[in-house]
Amino acid sequence: MDFLKIIGKAFQIGQSLISDAIDESERKANAFLDEQESKLNWAEKTQTVNIDKINERRQAINTARSNLYRRTDEELSKDKSGLDKKPTDFSYETKVLLSDAIHEAPSAPGVYILWLNGSIMKCGRASYSGGVRWRFAQYYNLNYDNKSRAGNYWSVTEENRDDIKVSWQCCPPSKCHELEYKLFKKYGKGPWAERAPNSCNTDTWQLLI
Repeated sequence: MDFLKIIGKAFQIGQSLISDAIDESERKANAFLDEQESKLNWAEKTQTVNIDKINERRQAINTARSNLYRRTDEELSKDKSGLDKKPTDFSYETKVLLSDAIHEAPSAPGVYILWLNGSIMKCGRASYSGGVRWRFAQYYNLNYDNKSRAGNYWSVTEENRDDIKVSWQCCPPSKCHELEYKLFKKYGKGPWAERAPNSCNTDTWQLLI
């Protein structure tokens, strides 16, 4: 078995795998990661070189695992982390190129806006552990939902992705729903939004974007 191929395959665990896992089968994704980790363990025992690369790939697997889990609204509401801070203590930016945001946005939960040619196309939230950066990478890599992963790029496409700008506001996990609701109240649904929060029973966090 070729050592470099084993390591290379493990290293390719990225946004596409994470996206597919969230929407289709977290169990299958974890099984795949388990398989890759087993191969890394075998490589570590039988090889005397590239140990740093093995550790690097193992870290990539651990990161992928952390990004797989999608918390429910109930779980998010019970997460009290970050509530001792103010809205301005969290990252927020307006109208950054999507191609830049996949590197600049933080890996923290929050809400976001997609802009194209000066118009708002979608408001949403990113409450996964990978946060807004992970969500922007999904869009830029054209794997933002099952339709796009099948080649039906109904919103972000190869032709428009470099023209898209994004705004984001990070927040405590428990405030994602409230801010998403406020985004929709302020800006409307937008042509790319397939869902919108119908109600919100709290009004404690300031919308900054």
